[in-house]
Amino acid sequence: MKKLILTLLVGGFLMTNLSAKEPSKKVKLNSGYEMPTLGLGTWTLTGQVCEDAVYAALKSGYRLIDTAKYYGNESEVGKAISRAISDGICKREEVFITTKLVPWSSNPDADIEDSLRQLGLTYIDLCLLHQHGSASGDDAVYRAMIRAVKEGKIRSVGISNFYTEKSVSHFINDFDLPPAVIQNENHLKYQNNSLRDWAAKKGIYIESYYPFGGRGHTAEHLKNHAVTEIAKAHKKTAAQIIVRWHLQSGYIAIPGSSNPSHIAENFAVWDFELSDSEMKELLELNTGKRYENW
Repeated sequence: MKKLILTLLVGGFLMTNLSAKEPSKKVKLNSGYEMPTLGLGTWTLTGQVCEDAVYAALKSGYRLIDTAKYYGNESEVGKAISRAISDGICKREEVFITTKLVPWSSNPDADIEDSLRQLGLTYIDLCLLHQHGSASGDDAVYRAMIRAVKEGKIRSVGISNFYTEKSVSHFINDFDLPPAVIQNENHLKYQNNSLRDWAAKKGIYIESYYPFGGRGHTAEHLKNHAVTEIAKAHKKTAAQIIVRWHLQSGYIAIPGSSNPSHIAENFAVWDFELSDSEMKELLELNTGKRYENW
């Protein structure tokens, strides 16, 4: 089977997806910046547990860390980054930090400043509108993010929890900067491939949160018969098979964990590939139904 090379003209430059069997560790966003394709999600992680998890991820090789103002853990994420830099594990310019702003904010400009303080950073790599609120609230937050890009406080902007072409098109057509990333619930049971393919034509990447189905559904995914059989064939864990599926499907993935062993395991997915038949088998697990309602 010939390798598929997808090249898009976005914002005046060429953006290339590597073949599905050779997922890149980084992709170039329509903002011109590179983003790692595999990172650590920090939803529900707080306090020292969060700080230690982020530090363990950076030590294991991750360079993408995902947080949000709503999570209440930006400070812990920032402390972990500072520790890792101090210990020589990474440099600031090597780490890609994503945070998110709530749509009901009365002062999104102040929220951006607060996120920078909490994280201890001079710029945020990617800032997302966390979810749909009111139309006016969404627009106010998105405009604030664009202002922050122009001021050098944010490098790339995006949206989260927008699942239709219609809802995404508003941010493409009605603002100076289109989204670089759409972060959505995405997993084996909910594969919104139509949005992924449409967004790719617009130069936008889809990022998967809940790559294992989310809390309460993880076992259902990790114990799935197709997943476990493929894992046996590759002598890998079920989690590694699922992460690899996300990457070969063209997604950015941010599995969450507080366990250093699991964090390292989830990142050790670059030395094997899923066959076409295995990818097809996993594609067939799609039900088209999400677990969350936001």
